[in-house]
Amino acid sequence: MKRLIFILCILTNVLVFTSCGKSNPEVKKPDVVKPDPTGVDDDLTRLTKDEKFTNPIMPGGPDPWVVQKNGFFYYTFTQGSKLVIIQTKNLSELASGVRKDVWTPPANQAYSKNIWAPELHEINGKWYFYFAADDGANANHRMYVLENSSPDPMQGSWVLKGKVSDPTNLWAIDGTVLNYKGQLYMMWSGGNAGAPPQNIYIARMSNPWTITGDKVMIATPNYDWEKKGNPINEGPQVLFNPDGRVFVIYSGSGYWSDGYCLGQLALRDNGDPMNPGDWTKNPQPVFSMLASSKAYGPGHNGFFKSPDGKEDWIIYHARNVANDGNAGRNPRMQRFTWNTDGTPNFGTPSNIDIPQTRPSGETIRYIYPKTSWSVADFSSEESANSSKLLIDGNAVTFWVARYTSNSTNYPDHWITIDMGVVCKVNGFILNQKEGDRKIKELQVLISNDNKTWENLGVFPLNNIDLMKLYIDLPQQKQCRYFRLVPKSGHDSQRQPALAEVAAFRLKD
Repeated sequence: MKRLIFILCILTNVLVFTSCGKSNPEVKKPDVVKPDPTGVDDDLTRLTKDEKFTNPIMPGGPDPWVVQKNGFFYYTFTQGSKLVIIQTKNLSELASGVRKDVWTPPANQAYSKNIWAPELHEINGKWYFYFAADDGANANHRMYVLENSSPDPMQGSWVLKGKVSDPTNLWAIDGTVLNYKGQLYMMWSGGNAGAPPQNIYIARMSNPWTITGDKVMIATPNYDWEKKGNPINEGPQVLFNPDGRVFVIYSGSGYWSDGYCLGQLALRDNGDPMNPGDWTKNPQPVFSMLASSKAYGPGHNGFFKSPDGKEDWIIYHARNVANDGNAGRNPRMQRFTWNTDGTPNFGTPSNIDIPQTRPSGETIRYIYPKTSWSVADFSSEESANSSKLLIDGNAVTFWVARYTSNSTNYPDHWITIDMGVVCKVNGFILNQKEGDRKIKELQVLISNDNKTWENLGVFPLNNIDLMKLYIDLPQQKQCRYFRLVPKSGHDSQRQPALAEVAAFRLKD
C-alpha cells in the first residue's frame, strides 16, 4: 500500500511538472504611448501670434534717430542734458531696449547744455555722434561731434573731436551727413542766433569732424506750410531711393505747431549737392498732420530698413493732442513705399489706436492664453490690488505688495503663477504699472512641481509705464509654474507693483 501511494505521488509530481512546462499562447501587449513631455501639443493656433505693434513705440522722446549695425538697431533722441543710446533687435519693441547713457558733457563749457537732435553715424569704421549744444543760451547753439573707435557704439570711449562749423560760425542745429560719390558733406539748419527764418545749408567735409570751404543754402521756407509758428526749415535727413537718387526730407514750420510737417528736396540725377540749382523743393508737404490718427505736428524723422532688408520704414515724432505745443512728442514708425517715378510715398500718419504689422524679419512670438492660469502663491497683496490682477489681461489693473499694514519690503516679494500645464516657454512679457512702484530688477524662476526651482536669472525692466517689456530667454524652457521675484525698484517705494505678465514661445 505504501508503495502504491509512493508511485502515485511520483506520477502526480511528473504531471504537475509537465503541465508547468507548457508554452502559454503569445499575448500581444499594447503599444506603449509616450506622453508628450511638455504636457501640451504643438498646436500654435490656440496661441496669439504677436505680429502687431502700436504707435507710439516709446512714451516720449523728440527728434528720433536710428541706425542699424550687426543685427541691432541703435536709437537716440533729444534727452537734453546727455547722449543716450538704446539698443534693440526689434525696433517695434524699443521700450524693452537696453539703454545706456554714453556721454554727459562737462560743466561750464560752450556745449554743456541744451543737447538737441543727436545722430549716430558709422563712418570709415568708427562711430560719430553729432549733436547741437550751447552754454544755456539758445543763440549760442552750434554743432559738435564725438568719436568712438569701438565696433559697438554701446562700448568703448566717446572722445570729443570738437565743434563742426563753417567759417561763418553762425547758429547751427540738426546736423547730419551725406556721403555722395565718395565725398562727405555736412547738412544742418542755420539762422541768425536762432531767430527766424531757419534755412538748410550744406558744406563739404575733409573728415567727419571738419568742414572745408563755404556753406551753401539749399532750402529756405518760402511756402505757407513751412511758416506755421515761424518760417523754419530744419531736421534734414538723407534718403536714397533704390536707384541711388538722393532726397532730403526735412521738417517745415515750428515744431510746436500742429502744422509742423515734412517737406522734400530732390537732387537731380548726377547733380552737384553744392549747387542750389540742382535741388528741387516739392511745393507741397509729403507728410503732415492727421487729426483722426492723433498725429499733430509730425516731423523730425529718420529712416531704416526692416531686419530682413525688404521694407523701408520712417520714424518720426508727433503729439497726441491738438493745439498744445508743450505736449510731449513721442516716436512713431511706419512703413513707406516708392512711387513709380522713384519718389518716396510716406502715406499718412498711422492711427495710434490701430495696431500695425511689425517690420518683416522681426521676432514673431506666440503668446499663451491665460484662461486656465491661476496665482499659486504670493508674498503679500493689497486687497484693492490683489495678485490675481497680474493675470487678468488688463494692463490698467495691477498687483501691489502690501504696504498699508504689516508691509513687506524688498527683497521679500514674490508671486508664483500656475499655467495649468507644462508649457514650452521662450520668455515673458510684462507691463509695468503707470506711476510709481515700478520694478527695476526682476528675478525669474521656473518649476514643474512648485517645489524644485530653476533660477533663470535677474532681468532689468525699464522705467516705462504700461508698454510691453520683453524678457527673451537664451534657450527654450519647459515649465508649469513660474515665479517672479522683484529685487529692486526704480523709486524709493519698498513695495513693488506689476500690471500684467504673459508667457510666450517661439515657433520650433
